[in-house]
Amino acid sequence: MFNEILVAIDGSESSIYALEYAVKMATQNKAKLRILSVVEDLPTIYTAGAGTVVRDKLQESIKEKYQKLHQEQIERVKEDHPKMEIISDIREGKPSHQIKNASATSDLIVIGHRGQGAVLSWVLGSVAREVTEQCTVPVLIVKDLDHCNIN
Repeated sequence: MFNEILVAIDGSESSIYALEYAVKMATQNKAKLRILSVVEDLPTIYTAGAGTVVRDKLQESIKEKYQKLHQEQIERVKEDHPKMEIISDIREGKPSHQIKNASATSDLIVIGHRGQGAVLSWVLGSVAREVTEQCTVPVLIVKDLDHCNIN
């Protein structure tokens, strides 16, 4: 049913849990797995002419963090699924837009319920919500076990 599954991760517990779901679905469907992380555009902080330098260094640092995260997660997944085709995809820009753009070849988007920015997402709107509104590809939102307790 699925040929390529896109999973967006940012290193948060929620995104790693979503990755676990995506791996299970990719295994069941013998699908490719595209792991995507997005380095958000940061505002320039003006500090006596060094604002863009500071911003660029910070964004490069985040990109390096995501590269390391992808490498670790791919190695972990490959231990149990050595034949799975995994694509590492790191982009820059607005997360929801980049997820939409990356989903052009995907049959399913898997995303965690909450990323690293809980307060920021409350103010600006969550990436998961924006993705479900913008994308025509089916979206699976994976909630953490902590957020699903019903008494």
